[in-house]
Parts: sequence; C-alpha cells; structure tokens
Amino acid sequence: MILRRITGAFRRQDWFTVAIETLIVVLGVFLGLQASNWNADRLARAQADDLLQRMIVEAEEARADMADYRDSHAWILDKALKLSVRLNATEDCLAMDDEMKTLILAVGDFPPPRFSLATANEAIESDSLSIIGSADIRSEVRRMVDEMTFVERQWQRYVRVKQDSEKAIYTAAGLSLSRDEALKVLPGNEWSGIDQYRLQTPEGVCGKPEMVAYASNAALTEHIYTIFLGEVSEKLDQYAALLSAYRSKGQMPDKAPAP
Repeated sequence: MILRRITGAFRRQDWFTVAIETLIVVLGVFLGLQASNWNADRLARAQADDLLQRMIVEAEEARADMADYRDSHAWILDKALKLSVRLNATEDCLAMDDEMKTLILAVGDFPPPRFSLATANEAIESDSLSIIGSADIRSEVRRMVDEMTFVERQWQRYVRVKQDSEKAIYTAAGLSLSRDEALKVLPGNEWSGIDQYRLQTPEGVCGKPEMVAYASNAALTEHIYTIFLGEVSEKLDQYAALLSAYRSKGQMPDKAPAP
C-alpha cells in the first residue's frame, strides 16, 4: 500500500508526500532492525546468565565434593604414615593387631576424583563460553577447567605408585581371605570387615627395607597429592566466589582474587 502511494505521488510529482512516505518506510525498517537487535541482545543476556548460573551451581557442588575428597585423602595419608613407622618396628609389626591389618589394607585405598566442571568444559569446547561478556571471567573459567583436568592427571600418577605398593605389600604379607562369604570390608574413614582377612606371612613385610620403601613412597606420594588438592581447593573457592560476584553485580569485583 505504501509503495502504491509513493508511486502515485511520483506521478503527481508530489515530492513532499514522497519524502514522508519514504521516511515512514525507512523508519519502519530501522525500528524493525532495532527490535530484532534488542531481542537478540536480550536472548544473549538470558543465555549468558543461565550459563553463568549453571557454572556457579557446578562450582559449589565441586567445592563440597572436593572437601569430602580431601578428608578421605587426609585419612589415607594418616594411615600411610603410620604404616611406614610400624613396618620399621618389627616386633610391634609382627603382632598384627586389627590396627596393623587396617594399615596394610589401607594401602589399597586410592579413591579417584569424582567431581569435575563438566558444564564449564562443555562451554569451552562448544565455544558457548563466548556469550559471557567478561574476558576476565572467560579466562578464569578456562584456567579452572585446566586445574581440574590436572587433578585427574595427578591422580593417574598417584594411583600408579599406590598400585605398585599395594601389590608388593599385599603379596609379601600373604594377604588372604579367612572365610568364604560375601565381602564386607568397607574402605574409608571407618573400615569394617577386616576380620575376613588374614596376613599369612607378616614376616615378609615387617622390618623389611624394601617393604618400608614401598610404604614410604606411597606415603610421600599421598602427601604431595594432598598438598596439591589443597592448592586446587583454594583456587576452586576463589573461582566460585568470582562467578557469584560477577553475576550479582553484573561486573567484575574491584580486585579479582589472586590465582
């Protein structure tokens, strides 16, 4: 209809009407584009906020899981240190009381990390992280994902040492089952079911330098691993706080926490 009016105005040489009608067309196109851009921006902001919220929830869950994981490894480290000492005390070691059996069984306790930043990692791989407006936040997300990936790599190194120690010490001690029934042993902060196991050759580990070395190496590796977990835990705390501050303020804090 507008085009028909403009054509008619041209024929009549009604330049004022032509100008007005043309202005209406241009203005309509402009407003349409502005509305489309505004809607796209609004959608992008909503998507960015949703991603940010999911990464915050994920970070908080990872923090809780990390705290439990560190507690488990603190217990394992305590048992590893005690085992190294008791293996050197031959007479005390040969007594093979329940505590000593627990210390030896605990060599085989090496729980893997069961937490990650899957949402953040997917955002990086799919390039959807780019919808987050802050370059600093994007950088922090990438850095923290790298840290969590490194936790997994460190565990792979750690578990190889633990498995070598487990095999050597279990074999030398003659670890065996004492009766044929469903296994009840539960590793962790409170072991149970250790009466199902017996050590047939305690003299194979007690006072033996090679076994002491295996146990000490496992303890040292555990110690290094727990220190590393503590460092990553601090960075995870800072990461979670940074995301929350950015979302609540819509901008970076005045000073981001030191990495």
